[in-house]
Amino acid sequence: MDTDPVREYGGALAAVTVTRRGRPCVDGLRATLPAGTRLVVADTASSARDVDVVRLVEDVGWAAAVNRAVAGLAPDVGWVVLACPAARWRPGAIDLLLAAAARHRGPVAGAVTARRPRAGGWAAPGPARRGPRPDPGRHRRRPTGWLSTAAALVRRSAWDSVDGFDSRYLGGPGGIGDVDLGDRLGRAGWLVVSVTGAAADVEPGDTNVEGHGILEPHAAGLHRYVRDRARGPARALAALARRTPDPHT
Repeated sequence: MDTDPVREYGGALAAVTVTRRGRPCVDGLRATLPAGTRLVVADTASSARDVDVVRLVEDVGWAAAVNRAVAGLAPDVGWVVLACPAARWRPGAIDLLLAAAARHRGPVAGAVTARRPRAGGWAAPGPARRGPRPDPGRHRRRPTGWLSTAAALVRRSAWDSVDGFDSRYLGGPGGIGDVDLGDRLGRAGWLVVSVTGAAADVEPGDTNVEGHGILEPHAAGLHRYVRDRARGPARALAALARRTPDPHT
């Protein structure tokens, strides 16, 4: 079966986030983006200044809201920063992600993700790792297989090739919807790369609840993810969902 060719975009950078009725404030996120980066906020009633707002008539969830915002970007935008509104990029982090993406050409990096420091150690997307903070001068990068859209950079052509998020997932960044996105990017031939030298802090607070008005139980999203990939008995899938901890609790 013939498929549509991947659309080519320019090299401009834009950032996308989602809020709900203007909360939480995006000023902190905007201040940590590279100068000149266009920030697009998907919201039902945002009054944020100096940003482009995609008006939503109702709460549709993080995934669907991000999809709508990315779809409306100009053709010159080829790189999209995905970030929860409480994210604060550390100096130079996004430049490191762009540089890392440029180095991976066979296969091409479809998404590059930053680490999110935690008290007493650090955490990177993929399997949880704890320990001393890595030397920021080394800027190690490694294929990780999945990403957290609380702080990530995606190649827009890669995003289009998998139709972005699966909007059936109603959880926020860091949930099963992110796992699904990373898996589908990998199946489509794109790399998902973690860069330990690039970091973003996320301000305390339940950014998932504040970012949009719809959440689903962690087990429901996991059940859907497994069911889509392995037609196993429903009882076995439900048992797996119950045994897997919710990353947001």
